[in-house]
Amino acid sequence: MNTLNKLFCISLLGFALLLTSCGTTDNRLFAVERNEMYGFVNAKGDTVINCKYNLCFTDTIERIGFVANEKGQIECFNNKGEFLFYVFNYDNGPDYPQEGYFRILDKNGLFGYADSLGNVVIKPQYRFAYPFEDGKAKVTNTGKKVKAGAGGDDHWTWASDNWFFITPKGNKTADK
Repeated sequence: MNTLNKLFCISLLGFALLLTSCGTTDNRLFAVERNEMYGFVNAKGDTVINCKYNLCFTDTIERIGFVANEKGQIECFNNKGEFLFYVFNYDNGPDYPQEGYFRILDKNGLFGYADSLGNVVIKPQYRFAYPFEDGKAKVTNTGKKVKAGAGGDDHWTWASDNWFFITPKGNKTADK
């Protein structure tokens, strides 16, 4: 083999090695349904989140996804299959992000906030919390759940005499 052919073969081998090393790992999880229950598998088809959820709100978890458990609670998972927190159920599904944050709950039903990547930005500590609007959120540590309006629907609101506003960092603000 002459020098030019050797150089060509070495270059071709190097290029092939470069291409194989540039592959990306698919970290997404994909919803699956078995016996009318939902869970998630990885790109290889391995079960990451068992099929034990009544409802699935996310078909592909790139960062975070949502499912409803048998108690009707909405659970949030990351793309590693790790449970992160419960999510406030709003309008028959997970709370909508507003200004980059959505409401989360702890096991005791206290409210906090997370960002759209699944990071807890304000740990659950409030009895009730409204979404962020104009850079602040209305929250309370007191009060009770009351039925909203007449009729047989399941809508409710929170009654309290002690509301205050917080910033996205969780600091109280005098603004109303």
